Amino acid sequence: AEADWKAGLSAKETETVALLESLGQSHLFEGWAKDDDKSKFFEQMALLESSYPGGLKAYVESAKTLLAASARGDNPLEGWVPSVPEGEAIEFGSKEWLEAEALGVQEAKKCGFVLVAGGLGERLGYSRIKVELPTETLTKTSYLKYYVENILAIQRTPPRAWKNLPLAIMVSGDTEKMTKEMLAANDNFGAAPGQITLLKQEKVAALVDNDARIARSDDDKYEVQAKPHGHGDVHVLLHSSGVVEKWAEKMGIEWVYFFQDTNALGFRPLYATLGVSKKLDLHCNFLTVPRLPGQAVGGIAKLENKAENASMVMNVEYNQLDPLLRATVNAEGDVAGPDGKTSPYPGNINQFALKCKPYLETLRKTKGVMGEFVNPKYADASKTKFTKPARLECMMQDYPKVLPPSEKVGFISTAAWIAFSPCKNATADAAQKKPPACALSAEADQYYHCAQILRILGCDVASLTDDTESWLGIPANGLMSPAVVLAPSMGVSLTDLKSKFPAPKFVKISAASSLVLNGDITIRSLYLDGGLVVNALNGAKVVLVECVVEGGASKRVPAPDDAPEAIKIRGYDTTPSDGLHTLTVKGPGTFTVTTDPASGAFSVVKRDVLAGITALFVPTLSS
Repeated sequence: AEADWKAGLSAKETETVALLESLGQSHLFEGWAKDDDKSKFFEQMALLESSYPGGLKAYVESAKTLLAASARGDNPLEGWVPSVPEGEAIEFGSKEWLEAEALGVQEAKKCGFVLVAGGLGERLGYSRIKVELPTETLTKTSYLKYYVENILAIQRTPPRAWKNLPLAIMVSGDTEKMTKEMLAANDNFGAAPGQITLLKQEKVAALVDNDARIARSDDDKYEVQAKPHGHGDVHVLLHSSGVVEKWAEKMGIEWVYFFQDTNALGFRPLYATLGVSKKLDLHCNFLTVPRLPGQAVGGIAKLENKAENASMVMNVEYNQLDPLLRATVNAEGDVAGPDGKTSPYPGNINQFALKCKPYLETLRKTKGVMGEFVNPKYADASKTKFTKPARLECMMQDYPKVLPPSEKVGFISTAAWIAFSPCKNATADAAQKKPPACALSAEADQYYHCAQILRILGCDVASLTDDTESWLGIPANGLMSPAVVLAPSMGVSLTDLKSKFPAPKFVKISAASSLVLNGDITIRSLYLDGGLVVNALNGAKVVLVECVVEGGASKRVPAPDDAPEAIKIRGYDTTPSDGLHTLTVKGPGTFTVTTDPASGAFSVVKRDVLAGITALFVPTLSS
């Protein structure tokens, strides 16, 4: 019978069968018949062979080694002693922060960007790609649009970059088509042709036991089960596609910044991050936030192994950090550091900057392969079979594991409100988590982020002291009022934004207000107790002077039963009021905007004003 079904195979198919049999995969051919169409099987094998460095042989051999270690209960951190690595914890708005931004502004003009976006939003209750979700409901700006606009803003901010800054997006079979359609439908959100590159991640074979036998499909004997390999594949793809080689050797890119698919705050610390990388001469610089002891966030640590004369700086997952600390440096485990509140090991948020040329050299040596791990769920105490198929996995933040000790790895740490608020949890689950990390909390944190920046600049921005607003069991905690959106075109860094508010003491915003600023806009004096949207388009520079805007604030309302998924998962939508004040000015040119004291109507004049503003009457805000 075996001779029968093998008789009709091509030379290449015969070679594939021989390879699989040599790897202990003969079970895959059980029940095969001569006349059946086997093309799907061999096409799948060809893809599994080509997409994994070293092919199926390397994958199965690595799996056997890792599965044996898992069955023995080996501790991958045995012999390693942690300490706090080199890095800088900087307060946003401080002298040190502004100095880091000043150093990083030129580096940002030489930066390439990598977005890992291989997943759907099913975990959130959203069936499509996560980067399609709105960052907030006031403007409905999607994550992908927001990211591209940040990159374009970096290009255009003086001194203007001499080239388009490239963006590589890792997609998967689940997300590729929708991502392409989204970019095409929106003309790449203003990015130039060729500026955005999509890199498709393929899956790896799922395994049923410690012998690394590949799992057959439950429904088709000519198909095997395959699962995602993890976001660490981004390094393989950046190598195999030649993207990093092109960036480093043909485009003069000096830094590569990796960021997440649903963290809208991740670009604000970019200049400071690159500034610290430059200052400390770091090959790899993790953007981190303070973590509380026991918090379900990995910690960045320096690990040393005296027996092996080795050291490395890397992310240690939270469930490994406490037992590692107990076994080595502190019997109390994962406890607070000198400040009595936060862990001395800064929290990993999976955003980091790499120096491009050393990164390219590392990719050439490793082919982009990161250290893998396996996490099988065993069927019984014998640890030989699994309750469901497992696969090898890898994580992009494990990159430092492949570096020699001579390569410098460090961190920059800043407050979470300025750098990290992901949208990753379904609302029902988020109600039990702290922070919730859901659509509502990500939106609330973005409003707070913008409002708090204005406060740091010196603007008078009120906040709610007694907030009872909540949606689907998630409290707003006063963070959604006022609702402030500063588009990337207003500025990416604090330094950029500082220039837009030259006289912040003449800017007053009530807690009930909504404000959207989009474009090159300077606010010299503004009293806002309502809703205001200002768009400066087509090269227009808009200067607001002595503007008093009252009424018309946008409102959050319950999501209707027929609301789109992106709205339904929040439980609310934001709708404009009838009296919303919207001003759109098209350039080129500089336009001065004032309001008529009697009617409140806008007056727009195509000219600049004198820099000196000496006084502005601001009425007292009502409660």
